[in-house]
Amino acid sequence: MDDTARERFAAIFKQTGWDAGLEGIELVSVHEGKARVRLPVGPRVLNMGGKLHGGAIATLVDDAGTIAIISADRSSRPGVSTDLNVSFFAPGEGAVIADALVLKIGRTLAFVTVDIRREQDGILVAQGRMTKHLG
Repeated sequence: MDDTARERFAAIFKQTGWDAGLEGIELVSVHEGKARVRLPVGPRVLNMGGKLHGGAIATLVDDAGTIAIISADRSSRPGVSTDLNVSFFAPGEGAVIADALVLKIGRTLAFVTVDIRREQDGILVAQGRMTKHLG
């Protein structure tokens, strides 16, 4: 990934709004339908039990998945989410790594899967799937 592409994708995380709540989010890598994102689990993303909040996980699925889709689409379209689901397996703590993989891109729809693992031990925290309309 060249510096221009890295800056463009990193700028997504600097926007205001809901995504700004993922404080410390970092783009690790992106290439042809794959994206890796790191998120430290800090106070702004904790649930009442002191672990990574489910809403933050869903936002991470959306953000990492969108970057993977942009990197795979020849027109670099981010699309609009039409479906997003998440299965939760283990508590998130410390820092987590989200690995997004585009399953298919068509003329109007894109499908992506995202695995979120604890950085310290690789345990699967959650798995998400998302569909986006690329209008």
